[in-house]
Amino acid sequence: MRKENKLFTLYLFYGINFISMGMTTFAPKFYGDIGLTDGRIGLISSITALVGLFMQPFWGILADRSRYKRSIVVISLILAGVMCYLVLPASAQFVPLLLVLLLQNTFYLPVSPVGNSICIEYTAEHGHSFGPVRMMGTIGYQVGILATGFLLSGSLRGLYPAMGTVLLLAAAAAAILPDVRGHQHGGGKVSFAEFARDKNVLLLFLIVFLASIGHQFNLSFFSKHLGDLGVGNTVTGFINTLSVILEIPFLLFADRLMRRFSIWRWLQLGLLTGAVRFFLLSVLRAPGAIVLAQMLSIFHLSCFEFIPFMYLGKVCRRELQASAQCLYQMISFGAARIVGTLLGGFIADRTGIPFVYGLWGGLMLLTLLLFFHPLQKRAGNEVP
Repeated sequence: MRKENKLFTLYLFYGINFISMGMTTFAPKFYGDIGLTDGRIGLISSITALVGLFMQPFWGILADRSRYKRSIVVISLILAGVMCYLVLPASAQFVPLLLVLLLQNTFYLPVSPVGNSICIEYTAEHGHSFGPVRMMGTIGYQVGILATGFLLSGSLRGLYPAMGTVLLLAAAAAAILPDVRGHQHGGGKVSFAEFARDKNVLLLFLIVFLASIGHQFNLSFFSKHLGDLGVGNTVTGFINTLSVILEIPFLLFADRLMRRFSIWRWLQLGLLTGAVRFFLLSVLRAPGAIVLAQMLSIFHLSCFEFIPFMYLGKVCRRELQASAQCLYQMISFGAARIVGTLLGGFIADRTGIPFVYGLWGGLMLLTLLLFFHPLQKRAGNEVP
């Protein structure tokens, strides 16, 4: 397959896969529609994330030792898609529903980090930019939100069957991804403990964990928060779409923008804007004002996702590229999700969602103050 066609497969995969991610923004509202409390919604998110803590390193090691990394992505998408069709039949009782969602999440775990590893390695090797490819994911995410808001405006009962179909389509796209090998396949094994020897990587992971707690809470509860304010599914779809619209211009020029400052400056900026964002969400009630506050989420994407992805791709050994992305996913979408959704869900049951937004805003500000000097020192010593 020609290089141009291989690059197209990356665009295709990111677009389709992120449609399913956009659809998941309605999952908390679906849970609320079937009668689950905020605490149980938080329990679903946290238990699935807890399993991810144990499974994500396994997926990373498996991808790094496989002949082609795309095989892990294909198998995972097929299994996750099949499980989506079982969610609605299991929703009558909490325990069966939790079990199905647990399996679905476990199978889906390696898709994003291993997909990122494939894309970052391929684009770096062939002189392409990662940003525009990731931008296709943002477009797919918005398509998923808008399509779900329009097509399921009356009822969200068809949410998971539709997601299952999209995941199977993503599996078909993943099957033609570039032939990026697992660099430990057929050779010497490299220990996962290598990450513990790099103090900069450890600091990055710690700050990403603290910064992602509020973000994970927002991912799980934002749609429900809008529902509590009386906002319908269609308007919720528009608000979620508008809140991420700034990702498109950022990702188009992301590779150039990230070279303006070191990663440590970006982390400082992300912590500051994250604190402002959550403080605003804790007090705002008008949909238009909430959209403006949510637009600050672009800084979370840039400072705690995109730029760390690229940083890990540069500083980590090629034998551990998939493991590095999976470890990042374990921390930001695993450990942080447990704290953000389980603790946040139980607090929200007693105080309401706005109070919890204020709590996470305070955590972002405290993190900035605690780590300001270590970040400042590294920013002064490192060339962007």
